[in-house]
Amino acid sequence: MNNILINQSQSWLSLNALSAHQQLKLPLLFEHEPTRLETYQLSVLGITLNYAYQAVDQALVSQLTQLLAEAGFIHERQRLFAGEEVNFTENRAALHMALRHQQPNVVTWPDVVQHEVNHELVRLEALTHQFGRGELKGFSGETLTSIVNLGIGGSDLGPKMVVKALEHLPRHTKDTHFIANPDPWALKTLLNQLNAHKTLFILSSKSLSTVETLENYFSICDWLRAQGCQEEQLAEHFVVVTSAKEKARQLGFSDNRLFAMWDHIGGRYSLWSAIGLSIALTYGWSTFTELLHGAAQMDKHFYHAPPHENLPIMLALLGVYNRNFLHKNSHLMALYDGRLSYFTEFIQQLDMESNGKHVNKWGESIDYGTSPLVWGGLGINGQHAYYQAIHQGRLTTTVDFIAVKNDALATLPRFEQHQTLIHHSMMAQARAMALGRSAKATRERLIKEGYAEPQLSQLVPHRCFEGGTTSNLIWLDHLDAKTLGALIAAYEHKIFTQSVIWQINPFDQWGVELGKTLLTDLSTR
Repeated sequence: MNNILINQSQSWLSLNALSAHQQLKLPLLFEHEPTRLETYQLSVLGITLNYAYQAVDQALVSQLTQLLAEAGFIHERQRLFAGEEVNFTENRAALHMALRHQQPNVVTWPDVVQHEVNHELVRLEALTHQFGRGELKGFSGETLTSIVNLGIGGSDLGPKMVVKALEHLPRHTKDTHFIANPDPWALKTLLNQLNAHKTLFILSSKSLSTVETLENYFSICDWLRAQGCQEEQLAEHFVVVTSAKEKARQLGFSDNRLFAMWDHIGGRYSLWSAIGLSIALTYGWSTFTELLHGAAQMDKHFYHAPPHENLPIMLALLGVYNRNFLHKNSHLMALYDGRLSYFTEFIQQLDMESNGKHVNKWGESIDYGTSPLVWGGLGINGQHAYYQAIHQGRLTTTVDFIAVKNDALATLPRFEQHQTLIHHSMMAQARAMALGRSAKATRERLIKEGYAEPQLSQLVPHRCFEGGTTSNLIWLDHLDAKTLGALIAAYEHKIFTQSVIWQINPFDQWGVELGKTLLTDLSTR
């Protein structure tokens, strides 16, 4: 684009004029296109995106793809996949995709990168098999059967989300825990559940200088000592994932317990690496590789599919339209499967840490919105809590509704009815938020319920709903490792695509670094 600001481009100005003067109302769109629920959708890799409840028609989608072209998206995507320095404030590539491509795929990564990744995968696989066979022993000679992932941010949110999401699968251990919070009560509660003789801790810290993680680590060492562990035996209860190997050696860890992280892998993109070791140890190596394979397949789809058939691109374009032209500044993740209960936290970091920026790639202040406020949780719970504020309050939010179509539990007696209830609840809420209910329709409904004047006129204003909350319905055919990997990668690519349109760097996080610096300064006084 040759330094043309995106909000001064022809496509942006056209979309701005359209949204200001000809805003597409969802009830009218459904009136003109009654088959929207069947036609406004696309499916790939076991994931279906239905965007019928977005305030767009085919002409507007075409305009959004023009905006993508004016932003120079194809060139920027090529740079990402070629391993160029897309993280320009730190002079780094963003090579998280190399972690999941065991074979040459869309591109061939630099030989040194692929060699390092493959080397670590072999080591991770060996450790996973050792754990599964019961060969890892603690200080008293007992088999290590419990796992604690010790990390914060990207070293916690991704692995924790995946372990929870796949909890229906066969496991090497049912005793997997995560600790990120240095709150003493959080740590004490965890330690009360553990057997010191049987617990393996995964110390995950890219820099090995994260204050919160180290504070927990030192307290855990004290706890192990109090249980009878000798100083020279402490390392038997730890595996360390870090890019600061020399610091790890100074803490007393030998190289066979050290696993690599790299500067070109951001923490929020790191679950595909040894940061995901808790996933592999919990479910076994084949499940972990299925997760990687699903993500790699989404990478190929993202690289090759045209925009209107491209799942991550469509998610991105719809998000940009909502954020910048409909001025919706928050985004609700509404999960209709309890196994996805940590997905909101994961996407919250992935989106807001990546695209929460205030200057463009030329260092100029921008006056348009980037990352929305991402929030939410389990949709069924939300229906009886914050959905009220969406239906009749003044929130300007969009929604991703996510559910699983097919579940083995649904074949059991009575459980099929539970599944049906969950699905119907999600679809009803999406429709209610989008289409609302007019005064006329509300009056007709109240008459059917037996109300008469003057109570009828008094109640109508209180039982009307404006509608207009735009949303995506995202259906997973199954919740397995491959589909989950594809879903995570789709959100990664959505966020990258939006960063290209907004002309920002999604791979640095200087706001986070400022907080870390100030905490370190205070902690060393």
